[in-house]
Amino acid sequence: MMARPRRARICCGVLCALLGLTASAHAQAPVSAEGAGSAPEGSAPVQWDRGFAAASIGLLRVSGWDVIVDGDSATARNPDGTLLRVRAASPFVFRNDELLQLADAPYRAAGALFVPLQLLGELAGEPLALDASGHVSLLATNRTAPDRMVVIDAGHGGRDLGALGYGGVREKDVALALALELARELEERGYVVYLTRETDVFIPVWNRGALATEWRAGRPAVFVSLHANSQPGYRETRGFETYVMADARTEHERRLAAIENASAPPAAEGSSAEDTGLSFILGELVNLDHQHWSAHLANLVQEELATVHPGPNRGVKQAPLAVITNALMPSVLVEIGYVTNAAEEKLIAEPDFHRDAAGAMATAVGRFFAGYPPAQGHGTVGNPE
Repeated sequence: MMARPRRARICCGVLCALLGLTASAHAQAPVSAEGAGSAPEGSAPVQWDRGFAAASIGLLRVSGWDVIVDGDSATARNPDGTLLRVRAASPFVFRNDELLQLADAPYRAAGALFVPLQLLGELAGEPLALDASGHVSLLATNRTAPDRMVVIDAGHGGRDLGALGYGGVREKDVALALALELARELEERGYVVYLTRETDVFIPVWNRGALATEWRAGRPAVFVSLHANSQPGYRETRGFETYVMADARTEHERRLAAIENASAPPAAEGSSAEDTGLSFILGELVNLDHQHWSAHLANLVQEELATVHPGPNRGVKQAPLAVITNALMPSVLVEIGYVTNAAEEKLIAEPDFHRDAAGAMATAVGRFFAGYPPAQGHGTVGNPE
């Protein structure tokens, strides 16, 4: 497996706030009218002078857009026919005939038109990279791949057993069996599917989301990490729940995060604790741009699992989970049931349940992609329901 990427990847303009730095500390020299300036080829300086991260709209040319800047306005046309119209000082932009509202208004400075980084990332359909000198660039991707992709992560594995049931069921085995069944189900529906592991091997927690981001290659994608829950001493506890990346709000969420993050080392090999802390913050930054969509996917997963799972629906929860920290896409972690509950331990080990649960989650994924913006204009892939 490949090592964790070292470059910070961002798609929104809140880096300054997360790192506790002032906007002026990050201001870069303005770029020229062509959006080049002293930036490396294919990149542009990030500007913070209006209180949010922005870059020249000319950066879209790297992704094949034809960009024309005329004074305070600009038009950008994608090879697929999408036409974008932007005007300085107005938070409203037109994508074809659709009116969209941005969180921050584009502005004109030093002969270039600056737009929020979030807009650039969404229009390019690929992740952004921020280098040490404060320049942003679009990562090299396969820009022609229209397929919808699902990365499935079977939790734990190898020496990391995960939770253990009183009857001997191991979380790592349940997660793998369910992952393989979900992969089969999604492939039958026409999705591109990747698995972080297909056998009983150990994959470092930090590597899993990074692999998903690498495999994404510009495609609309989601990341689903599969797990089984436990609560020793409370054998009556049962049910299913789905997590998204955010600060834990309850003791239950904090306990779950501690369990699932237990195998994550405090620092990557050869890195300092400070490096790891920064990477974690940047990972949270990445996920903030997808937080709404992750929550939507989590709700759909819960709804569909409720049609096949006899246990209680414990709802959508949140926690700072290492496995989905650096997955640059909507990401969820599914706890399929409790191995410490006698009835659920038997249930989640049954192949019939794996098939039912996989079908339910595949339907949730289909419902999600039916309305996910990055999938628009790519046509229908597979059976959405």
